Amino acid sequence: MSSLAAVIRSFFFRYGSSLRRKVLWVALPGLIITSVIYTVDAVRTERAIMRGDIVKRAGVVAHLASRIGELPLLSGNPELMRNALLTLKTVPEVGFVAFYDNKMRPLAHEGAVIGKQRTISGAFETNIFEDDDFFDMYAPVFSVKAKEDIDIFQEGPAGADNRENAGWVRIGFSKSSMKKEQRNIILRGLIFAALCTSAIGWLVYYMLGLATRPLTMLQKALSGVRKGEYPEINIRSNDEIGTLALEYNRMAEAVKDREIRLTESEKRTRELFDRVDHAIFRLDKEGNILKTNRKFDSLCGGTGRFSDLFGQDRQGILLESLRDELINVEEKLYDRDGNELIVLMSLYPEYEGQNALKGFDGHFIDVTEKKRLEEILIQTQKLESLGLLAGGVAHDFNNILTGILGYASLMKRMVPEEDNVYKYLDTIEKSACRAAGLANQLLGFARKGKYKMEVLSVNAIIYELSNFMKETFDRSIQIVLNTAEKLPMIDGDGTQIYQALLNLCINSRDAMPEGGKLYIKTDACLLDDRKSAGALQLQTGRYVRVSVTDTGTGIKPEDRQRIFEPFFTTKETGKGTGLGLAMVYGIIKNHGGQVEVHSKQGLGTTIIVWLPASIGQPEESAVAILPEKAAMQGSVMIIDDEEVIRILGRDVLEVHGYKVHVAMNGPEGIKLLREHANSVNLVILDMVMPEMSGRQTFMELKSIKPEIKVIICSGYGKEHYIRELTDEGAAGFLQKPFHYMDLLTRVKETLGS
Repeated sequence: MSSLAAVIRSFFFRYGSSLRRKVLWVALPGLIITSVIYTVDAVRTERAIMRGDIVKRAGVVAHLASRIGELPLLSGNPELMRNALLTLKTVPEVGFVAFYDNKMRPLAHEGAVIGKQRTISGAFETNIFEDDDFFDMYAPVFSVKAKEDIDIFQEGPAGADNRENAGWVRIGFSKSSMKKEQRNIILRGLIFAALCTSAIGWLVYYMLGLATRPLTMLQKALSGVRKGEYPEINIRSNDEIGTLALEYNRMAEAVKDREIRLTESEKRTRELFDRVDHAIFRLDKEGNILKTNRKFDSLCGGTGRFSDLFGQDRQGILLESLRDELINVEEKLYDRDGNELIVLMSLYPEYEGQNALKGFDGHFIDVTEKKRLEEILIQTQKLESLGLLAGGVAHDFNNILTGILGYASLMKRMVPEEDNVYKYLDTIEKSACRAAGLANQLLGFARKGKYKMEVLSVNAIIYELSNFMKETFDRSIQIVLNTAEKLPMIDGDGTQIYQALLNLCINSRDAMPEGGKLYIKTDACLLDDRKSAGALQLQTGRYVRVSVTDTGTGIKPEDRQRIFEPFFTTKETGKGTGLGLAMVYGIIKNHGGQVEVHSKQGLGTTIIVWLPASIGQPEESAVAILPEKAAMQGSVMIIDDEEVIRILGRDVLEVHGYKVHVAMNGPEGIKLLREHANSVNLVILDMVMPEMSGRQTFMELKSIKPEIKVIICSGYGKEHYIRELTDEGAAGFLQKPFHYMDLLTRVKETLGS
């Protein structure tokens, strides 16, 4: 039974594709069984009726035969028997006829007698036996008549007096007509059953179609939902299907609304996923990359396995995350171009049921630039600290050298040249000048060197520098210029810019002892991106860029961070002071620019100088023409905290006819000016003093006597605040250490004497 049920279920699932067909398949056997039962019952009924009719007719024929056979049996005449048998044989349904005596001995027959002779149960009753093809009937033949005549159309006589059995008439009544009619009845029944089954089946199928049409609509609508469509079902019915359609419409609207919100949420999530500055990724448990965001693709796109990003040294990073989650761990990996990146990475294993590893989720942020900027910042702070130290040392050194150089030059003027003392003084003076040059280099690094700001053409400086190098550099070094046309001007000190670029070229020359190529390139660049400008520690705007490239030995990575430090050099002893690049750094930074270094050991070095572009045009340089002879007269006040400088200045100026007042600080100088305001014409003012700064002293002096002329004197250079004082009315600047002639010339120019 279970196997039969399984077959039926399989049949319905395979062939009953729709509810309507399934219901029809269920109803059809019932219809067929009902039709068969009805047909069988009808056939049985018709057959019983037909049999009864045949039996009745056979009985009539039997009674007739008994009357016809009475005389022949009583007379025993064979001829009469034969004639009687022929007469009975003419009845259509009679197959055979035979006469028997009262002892059931056969006397005569007509037709083939079928079947064996029967045993008669009564002498005065008709015996009927039934075979497959015949009704075998034995009718008695009486020798005495009844009192009343026998009606041949009735079943029995009205009465029988003194009857005696004379013999029997056996009649074989054929069933062929009955069978034929029976077949017709069965055929009609089957046709009727088939017609009824078809008609009722079609009607049921049609009615089921009407009943299931809403379900079909619902099925199509649900199929549309699966495809992302949400059709509305318009079924107006108060039954369960109508309620189902109403609930479907509500469900479809809710699902549609949720899908819209889900799509929008997924879109926002994906946009956020792609917009964040973190590189986000998802891995399977084997370490294959499954999903990434835009930042990851831009950095490491095209990599199939996560471990391939780290090279051979860090293949076990996934195992490390299984032992302990990696959170903001600094790692080194390789981008899509093979460049090394420094990243802060977090990596988390993801588990599913029973603590089975499903994969990994993680993210990292590229901190390579941040690390570089941190190194630059540290280097900048280091150089700033060194600059402060170098500036302080150079300032104090210049103060000391001022006395040495001043008195040495003054004494030389007093001693004849043929005197040996003159030679000694000349050596002292030259040594002091060399020391002053070294101090000026320190001031250049400290960005406190003197300068004269003007509008400059960088290309013109490059051309002048190129001519100088072609005359002085070894011929094995080929100089290649690539200057941009219509290059913007810059604001700066031409001498210092020239010196900075010359120092770069000298370093490149020294890096190519066997010869090579020295490339100098200029171009204009617009830094309009704050991020790019910030990476260079520059403001946004237009810049002139100068690139100096050599094909020399390059710089070792461990030395790259120290090349701008004062006194750091990789050259042999006696071949360099270590101040060349330090001066370059100080000069360029002092001009609002920046210096970049790119070098690969064994391939060469490129140093890029960024200088802010000017909006002005170059001015023609003016040459000051001093009178050859002028009367040196006037009253001068020297305010300086260094005694040697005060005494030197007084000695030099008094020898040349000036009246000199000296003060050791600002308050003393202000007091002297109040006392001698009418006579003092010029003040030589030091800028770095205790108690009161040079700037404060300058403003007080100007408030006491606005027309007073002031020469700023400093061991530092012309810094920004000195330019401000010049705008406020300072008459000039005198750099320490100075030759006594520098002092006289500047005083003479200022007083116009």
